[in-house]
Amino acid sequence: MNCEFTNNETNVPHVLASVENSHIPLRKNPQELATRVGYIHRAPKLLKIQPEVFSAYLPKLKILRIVNTGLEEMPNLNGLNTSSVLHMIDLEHNRIQRISSRQVSRVKAEQLLLNYNDLQLVEEAAFGGSEIAKLSLKGNFRLKNLHVRAFHGLQSLRYIDLSSTAIISLPLEGLREIDVLKVQDTESLKVFPSVYNFKYIKEAWLTYPYHCCAFKFPHTHNPWEYERHNRFVKQMKQACGAAKNTTFSNVLQENNDPSLRALLRWMPLNTSLGESDSEEQWNGDEVFHNSTMNLNNGFPVTTAVCGEIYRNYHEVKCHPEPDAFNPCEDLMGNWALRIPVWFISLSAVIGNLFVVIVISTSHFRLTVSKFLMCNLAVADLCIGIHLLLIAVVDACSIRAYFNYAIDWQEGNGCRVAGTLTIFGNVLSVYTLAVITTERWYTITWAIHLNKRLKLRTAVRVMIAGWICALFMACLPLLGISSYSKTSICLPLENKGKADTIYLSTLLAFNAIAFALICVCYGSMYKSIREGGHTGSTTSVRSDLTVAKRMALLVFTDFACWAPIAFFSTTALFGMCVKA
Repeated sequence: MNCEFTNNETNVPHVLASVENSHIPLRKNPQELATRVGYIHRAPKLLKIQPEVFSAYLPKLKILRIVNTGLEEMPNLNGLNTSSVLHMIDLEHNRIQRISSRQVSRVKAEQLLLNYNDLQLVEEAAFGGSEIAKLSLKGNFRLKNLHVRAFHGLQSLRYIDLSSTAIISLPLEGLREIDVLKVQDTESLKVFPSVYNFKYIKEAWLTYPYHCCAFKFPHTHNPWEYERHNRFVKQMKQACGAAKNTTFSNVLQENNDPSLRALLRWMPLNTSLGESDSEEQWNGDEVFHNSTMNLNNGFPVTTAVCGEIYRNYHEVKCHPEPDAFNPCEDLMGNWALRIPVWFISLSAVIGNLFVVIVISTSHFRLTVSKFLMCNLAVADLCIGIHLLLIAVVDACSIRAYFNYAIDWQEGNGCRVAGTLTIFGNVLSVYTLAVITTERWYTITWAIHLNKRLKLRTAVRVMIAGWICALFMACLPLLGISSYSKTSICLPLENKGKADTIYLSTLLAFNAIAFALICVCYGSMYKSIREGGHTGSTTSVRSDLTVAKRMALLVFTDFACWAPIAFFSTTALFGMCVKA
């Protein structure tokens, strides 16, 4: 184990001890009393640090780092005696598993870093009595049990990082005065609390873009808290409508509202209503919020008692921002899009279902063309069902989509919709390519009747197409790209090499199929035109009619998929498309 205490004035390291066994207290040396930096690192056998280790008087100590060790218990820092606030306590990359109640108390530090430990439990009031400006628990992937009052009693907290954890709820007590909130890459936190719980928040770095919608539409996110806040603001404006020399004692006598009385009775009775309670304490490089009023019912005071008594949450910088594929209010955007989507989806489902039923129940002989058309109808039916599911979700979440977005996109509904659309897309494009190739083969070799595509061969070709379509549709379910990236359940996530290969394959498949179809139809029209000059037959005219109809079907189908191809390309190259 390497253990160094360094004096910045002499820059001479003092090696305290070499500990090969755990539970051995470190020796103290008189020279250490003037140290500024304490550093313990690369000690895999260090499992515990005895409490008396940090009971020395270190007046100039500013930084304490214990990193990359085998430490399983939170060291007792409560007896640490310094003359000023510590700049940083760094306990990263250890194996600390829990923080018990009051285990970190009487600690004054600008930063406490507990990143990338093995934390699984933080008990009630774990940091009670401490003053810490920045607290980071990032990278504790198994941290799920974070007590609802874990930060009770923690003062002066302005920055907290709970990214890459497994928490399912965000404790509010102790976080009301923070400036910066980070909860990135924490997919387990699906419900974001009301923004009115944060008085001073300036930045929020979250996992889902829909949580940022809470700052833009607080009235939609939590109507009950919004109404409660409005009542509070109204009562405060009424109370502050009196002259500036009106005191709180006068207002208390005239107002019986519990919330307002709870607020005002924390102030000196002879204090004027014109005075402000919002201050900050600056001590050199250290910045802390002064203790402010706390209401018995938990409602936060936003700014000064009189003056601007509300917080404009629209000004909060929040990431990731909502975009065209992750909207706040409406999935469809507007009625001009919503109505056509219903018409198209219902038409696609009813029309293609009718084609499948008619062909499959027909008493006439099944030809190659009918078989291929039936496969195309099945593919387009899947796409129609996907579109219908999107339309239903939009209808159920008008003006408040972000309140339902996470449950929809992270649930089985979006997975089913995404699987249907990718399966339908791949099978549809594949079938169109086969139909075009069959038409080209038939027209080019029109005089050779024995060189037509046989039904048995067509079945084998389409079995290969179904396997390919199912394979591509199931990959996002196995972690390659994701259907939950967008509100319309398209696999546009591109975070790694596997995602890039997947998106590139989809785009290449569509591009190659479209190029093949264009070449085949160009060749067909050329062959038909040359046959017309030599004297067209009834067969040639029939082939021309079929070719024209199939060309219209093919190009309209590809026109529908052109926007998806465009957005897939933007996702592939990492470009953000905004509404």
